[in-house]
Amino acid sequence: MIPQGFINEIQTRTDIVELISAYIPLKRSGRNFKAICPFHGEKTPSFMVSPQKQIFHCFGCGEGGGIIQFLMMHEKVSFVEAVEILAKRQGLNIPYERSDKDKIKPRLYEAVSEAMQFFQNCLLKEEAAKPVLKYLKERGIAEKTIAQFHIGYACTSNLLLGHMRKKGFSLQALEKASLVISQRSGFKDLFRERIVFPIFDIRSRPIGFGGRIWKNISGVPKYINSLENPLYSKRNQLFGLNFAKDDIIKNDAVIVVEGYLDMIIPFMRGTRNIVASSGTALTVEQIKYIRRYTSNVILVFDSDKAGEMATMRTLDLLLENELKIKVAKLPLGFDPDSFVRKKGNEAFSKALSEAQDFFDYKMGVLKKIYDVESIEGKTKIAKELLGSLQKLKSEIEKHEYIKKLSQALKVKEEILIAELRKINSTPGTRNWQPPQQLGKREPLSLTEKTLLKFMVSNQGARALIKKNVKEEDFISDLARKTFSYLSLNIERLSNRPQELLTMIEDKEISRFISSVLMDDNIPLEKEFLKGALLKMRQRRIKVFKNRLKEEIRQAEQIGDRQKLKVLISEYGKIKSEAGNG
Repeated sequence: MIPQGFINEIQTRTDIVELISAYIPLKRSGRNFKAICPFHGEKTPSFMVSPQKQIFHCFGCGEGGGIIQFLMMHEKVSFVEAVEILAKRQGLNIPYERSDKDKIKPRLYEAVSEAMQFFQNCLLKEEAAKPVLKYLKERGIAEKTIAQFHIGYACTSNLLLGHMRKKGFSLQALEKASLVISQRSGFKDLFRERIVFPIFDIRSRPIGFGGRIWKNISGVPKYINSLENPLYSKRNQLFGLNFAKDDIIKNDAVIVVEGYLDMIIPFMRGTRNIVASSGTALTVEQIKYIRRYTSNVILVFDSDKAGEMATMRTLDLLLENELKIKVAKLPLGFDPDSFVRKKGNEAFSKALSEAQDFFDYKMGVLKKIYDVESIEGKTKIAKELLGSLQKLKSEIEKHEYIKKLSQALKVKEEILIAELRKINSTPGTRNWQPPQQLGKREPLSLTEKTLLKFMVSNQGARALIKKNVKEEDFISDLARKTFSYLSLNIERLSNRPQELLTMIEDKEISRFISSVLMDDNIPLEKEFLKGALLKMRQRRIKVFKNRLKEEIRQAEQIGDRQKLKVLISEYGKIKSEAGNG
């Protein structure tokens, strides 16, 4: 945890114009600065930076915020990592509020780093490792690769333990770092007689290891990984991401393979936007990491049946997280490692360029399992693919894929839509409608924008607006949602725009507020506030009068004289109040 006071201080010390101009060229535009937006493709600058408010907003793609939000998006880092970058620029140490679990982490980082160096020295210098070094070279692992990925070798038992104890590391720290394990006979090295691949976090700090046997031994698993510990969790890590992240951003796509060598060999031959899942199917945590850098994923798992099933399991999880998926197929018996070594990187690039989209790949796999001409086969294929389509967020995409499914199965679209509605009628899912039946989002009025700008900018106006305006007075869903958030958090809202935006976790609200704050057509003058409050009151009265008119009409139709008398009296009062207001 980082104290809020320190976060506020680091933002105060950092000038947003100076920070952003280090990444993109800014040009003066009146009181503000403008630029081509770095977050979406455009030719005319719509990215604005305010030195007075210390915030930015793009009127093209809608992204906005303060210095922390800019770094998170541009550097593809977490909130904490963005604060760490800012602290380093200012030469400040962050006063972390650490739990007992976190207090030991610095020592664990030191232990894993020392172990990494020890393993590499063993590989390069120990006589017993010469056959291993020869094996690696035969597998296409040159000295340059060994140096870049810090590949090492774990020799016979307890050599690491003895070395680490001499360096002053306690048995407790070594066990917590998953370097040794406790057995009845005492502590022993976890990795023994294995090639060792260090696993790095996104900041290129070694946090764990993967150990691979280099010759087949009956009953011994091919791979073992560091055990779960305060630094390392297999579910959270993508092997090679620290090396590949810049190329993933540059190519706006990530290639996901299974094993360490499947990543390393193509990477060293020129395919740089590649990572390994260190298993088979991707986890939710790994997918969240991918989304930081790109929304386009190319899966290249093994071409055997196990690899196919892993791909099928991964597809729906990726779709749920709004990622665009393609699947590259390699000839049977090949994985990315062996394919690149034997066929070359150009052949691998060609296989990637011919990757199928998720629908065509899944249809191909299902056709091998089920008879597409039989009623049972059509039913099962439709059920599988509609289950995937249900996870798509885009209604247009759903509609287009239903057309493809209709043609492939020779089943009418209406029938498939009915089946998809059945899937969506289960608890926790929303009923799907074809895209032409979707409603439109209500536009934001100047009155609503004015009231919300005063709420986020003027402490004195907040209580007045909250007292005189209700959530249901807003027409726009987004304005209503923003007003509700501001009202509930009114006591802790900051008057400084960038501090306020840092506090708001809901990205939709944060982006909307940054756009309102940057809108110079809404001046913060008392007359504008009074005018907006008056218009909102008039709108509320108009809505109420229209509702009363409808109730009076209904009372007249059914002849309810008593109710009619009450309604007409109420309508007269409203008209009178409106005239006096």
